[in-house]
Order: sequence, then C-alpha cells, then structure tokens
Amino acid sequence: MKMMGGKSLVALIAACAVGVASQAAQAQSNEVYGGVGTGGIVLGAGHSFDPYFGARAELGGFSLSHTFTSDSTDYDANLRLIHGSLFADFFPAASFVPVHLTAGVIFGGDQITGDAKAGAGGTYTINGVPVTPTAGETITAKLKWPTVRPYLGIGFGHNPVAKPGFSFAADIGVAFGKPSVTYNVPADLAQQAGAENVAAAEAKLQDKAKDLRFYPVVTVAVTYRFF
Repeated sequence: MKMMGGKSLVALIAACAVGVASQAAQAQSNEVYGGVGTGGIVLGAGHSFDPYFGARAELGGFSLSHTFTSDSTDYDANLRLIHGSLFADFFPAASFVPVHLTAGVIFGGDQITGDAKAGAGGTYTINGVPVTPTAGETITAKLKWPTVRPYLGIGFGHNPVAKPGFSFAADIGVAFGKPSVTYNVPADLAQQAGAENVAAAEAKLQDKAKDLRFYPVVTVAVTYRFF
C-alpha cells in the first residue's frame, strides 16, 4: 500500500481546514426580512449561530376596525396590535429540510377597544336590562392581552445553511395569554341597571376574553440572507 507523501498530507489537511471554515462561515450568517400575517406587517432580523440554532427579533403591528357583540350589545371596536417578538429557532436537519421549531416571547400593547352602539330609542342593554343615557354617556369596553406572552410554533425558511440572497419563509404558531377586561359603565346607567346586572354583563365579556387566550400567529415573509 502506497503511503501518502508529506506534501499530499499537508494538502489534504489544508483542504479539510478550508472546508470546515467554509461550513462555519456559512452556518453563522445574518438575515433581514419583511412580511405580513395575523400579527400585522412584520419587519425582522435574524442571526444563525450554527447549522441548528438561530435567533430572530421582530416588530409588527396593524390596526383594524370591526364590530363585536356581547350581551346582545354591538360594539364599534378597534383591534390594535403593536408588539415586538424574540424567537429562538431550532433546525433538526437544515441541510435536508429547512423546517424549524420555534419558541419565544411576544411583548407589547395588543388590545381591542370598543364603544357600545345604542339601540332603538338611544337605549343600551346591560344583561338584558334597557337603560337610557341622560347626558350622552357611552358604555365602553377594553380587552388587553398581557404585556408578555409566550409563543410556540413551527416554520419553513430562515435556513442557517442557505446561500446568500433572497428566499421565502413562513411561520405558524400560537401566542398564549388571556386578555384582561375593562368594562366602563357611567354611574347613572349602572344605577338604572343595578350592580348585579353590570357584574353579569362584565362576566360575559370575560367569557369572550377566554376565547382569545390562544392567538394564532401566521406569517409569510421575504428574507435576504448575507454573511
């Protein structure tokens, strides 16, 4: 068996070193991205530490007017999402399938505010009891998510071993956190309805808030990766 010469051995070691350095440089990379989803318009930046782990930071938000109903009362409402996010991504096999598992936190002031719409004759309904404002008062409600919420999800893209340039990414997951409820009833309307009916109407809003404790987060984005 022919032994490898000294020069050949040095050349092999050098080639291996170049390959390892190339892989390390490719694994540690940065990206920026922009997208849209259920969290609004998203702008973010990410860093890959190695072929398995990466971290991302995002800013997102939007505002949407809509109507919701509680206790047979319609509310002119505004959904306002303004938040930041920090994510840690794990890639089980990025070289084969660029799928990642994600854990993180979402923090900010996401909330829904609403003004009750008066019914026929300018009356409001509080737990089935009609009340009439005497000075143009309005019943208001606010549902506000916790300032910090955990997030779990799965996604495609943000690949730590991808070549530099443009690509696409998608994420789907859930943010966890029950909104708190603020129910404001002017004193004269509360007196007309009675304290027990005001409490019952607020409890119905609390039940509606329970349905929003799991907020679906779906995002599609265009990314640009560079080294």
